[in-house]
Formats: sequence, structure tokens, C-alpha cells
Amino acid sequence: MSFYQMLVSAIIGGTLFQLLQLPLAWLLGAMIGTIAFIKLTKQTPKLPFSFRTYALIPIGYTIGENFNKQTLMDMVTHLPSMLVLTICLILFSLLLAVVTNKLTHSNLKSTIAGSIPGGLTQMVAISSEIKGIDLTVVTIIQVSRIMTVVMLVPFIVYSPIFHAGSTAVASANAEGVNWLFLFFLVISYAAGAVAKKCKFPTPYMLGPLIIIAGLLLIGMDVPAIPVPVIAAAQVMMGIDLGMQMKFGEIENKPRFLAVSIISSIVLVGFSFVLSAILLGIEENISLLTAFIGLAPGGMAEMALLGQAVKADLTIITTYQLFRLLFILFIVPLIMRKVFLFVERRQAAKVVIK
Repeated sequence: MSFYQMLVSAIIGGTLFQLLQLPLAWLLGAMIGTIAFIKLTKQTPKLPFSFRTYALIPIGYTIGENFNKQTLMDMVTHLPSMLVLTICLILFSLLLAVVTNKLTHSNLKSTIAGSIPGGLTQMVAISSEIKGIDLTVVTIIQVSRIMTVVMLVPFIVYSPIFHAGSTAVASANAEGVNWLFLFFLVISYAAGAVAKKCKFPTPYMLGPLIIIAGLLLIGMDVPAIPVPVIAAAQVMMGIDLGMQMKFGEIENKPRFLAVSIISSIVLVGFSFVLSAILLGIEENISLLTAFIGLAPGGMAEMALLGQAVKADLTIITTYQLFRLLFILFIVPLIMRKVFLFVERRQAAKVVIK
């Protein structure tokens, strides 16, 4: 019974966030609703199945939907600049992580995972598979950055710096649901199971991503996932996150939150510097497009912003998607090796002492 009560609390939280038009409304709202239920009732219900696994499938599916031949061609054309600027952004994020760690005395692994601009859902999913990472720290840093970016970047974009006067907002897609998406969801689940056997990081996100992208690239018509299914996936992920959040384990919470927000603002400033550098590397890219493409926010949110100000959506999606894929495929491998190296050095110091 308590599980269903928690589920209702999560849905209410998501609904409130949606009405307030906050970013990642169903995920963050469900997370807050879950935390509120657990704190008020002192109960932690057991989930009937792995919410994270089933939530990651449609998320990987939707990322794969962003692939087409034009996106792939743009990615190849801009590969050198995307690679260099993505690495610069990640390295700067790691520098901020070290500073945050020094100022807050938090877990270094968790601070690094939280500071990498790979998206809340993706980084929490990756972090959950690495030992010694506090998902509460990761989530707080990621949420702080997302909220800061989503509020700050539009303010900068609409400022006189870019002279972006257009405020057109895309209309909602009113097309009916293509129920064939259920068939492709089953295929995506199977791809996730195969990816798990192959020991891929976050297999139930990467498996669907790869199979859906592959089907699109060979010319198959893959139906879009309906918005309610994406909302349900976000609710499940939000509940899973809410059940893992243990704020009591973080020392000096106000200081930690303040440092996280300030580091997010600094990261946005650095992405603006990178966008100015990009103008000197690539032709036919406006500063507006470059800034939104390199902004450390979610791909969906930045694409929506780019559409509103009539920036080049292909370039924005390409840069955002490349960073996301780089972080999904490459960063987990690097993180594991770096953390293993650090653990061995620490163990060696203990032996010497």
C-alpha cells in the first residue's frame, strides 16, 4: 500500500512541476514527491521491479531518434572541433570538480561524476554502476547545473549580446500515436539485454540508442515515442532517484549547494568562451548557435531554446549529441581507470605508512 501512496506523491510532484513549466518536470517533480513522502511517512517502500532499467529504455530510444544521415554527416564534418571543444569542456568540469571537492570536502569520485556535463539521467545511470559514488552528491550537483543552465542560458541568449529578438515558440505536435512504437520498444529491450551481456555501461540506455539509431540510418521509419511514455519513464527515474537520495549524509548542505551553483555559472561562462573560439574554427556558425550547442544543458532543453530563437538546430543537436555520446561511451571507461589508479595509489600509501 505504501508503494502506491509514494507513486501518487511522485505523480503529484511531477504534475506540479509540469504546471510550473520547470525543466525535467516529471523527473525532478517525481523525485521531490518521493523524497517528501519518505521524509514525512518515514517509510521506504520496496519497488516491484527495477524502475531504472525500464526507464532507461525509452530514454535511450529517444536519444537514438536524433540520429539521421544529415546528423551523421554533420558530426563527421565537425568532428575535430567537436572533439577538441568537448574535451576542453570536460577537463574544465573536472577542474571545477576538484575545486568543489576542496571547498566542500565531499567524496571526490561523486563530485567528479556530478560535475561532468552529461545530463542528470545519463550521469546518474553511469554513476550507479561505479562503486564508491554517492548518487545523492551526483544528483545534487547535476540538478544544480541543470537548473542554473536552464535559467541562465536563455537570459544570456535573449540579452543584447546576441540581439536575439525572436520569441517564437514551437507548437506541439498534434499527430496521432503510431502504436508500432510498442514493437520497437520490445526490440529496444532486447538490444539492452544484449548490451548487458556485452558488459556495456548503462546497457539499457545504450542498447536501445544503438538499435534505434541503426534502424534510422538504414532508412527504416521508426515511430516516435509518445510524450506520456517519456513522462512515465521520467517519473520512474525520479522515484528511483528519490529513494536513493540521503541528504543527511552530506555535510554542510547550504555550502555544498552554493558551491555547486557557482561552479555551474562558471561552467556556463566557460562554454561561452568556447563558443567564441568555435567561431574562429568553423565557418557559417553564428555565436548564438555555437553558444547553445556548447552550453552544458540537456540536449532537449537546448534544442527547444535554439528553436525558439531560430538558431541552427542541426548544429545544436549535433554538438549536444556528440558530447552526450562521448560521455556515454568514453567517459565511463576513463572514470573507472582513473578511480582504480587513485585507489591503488591510496592503498600503496597506506602500506608504506
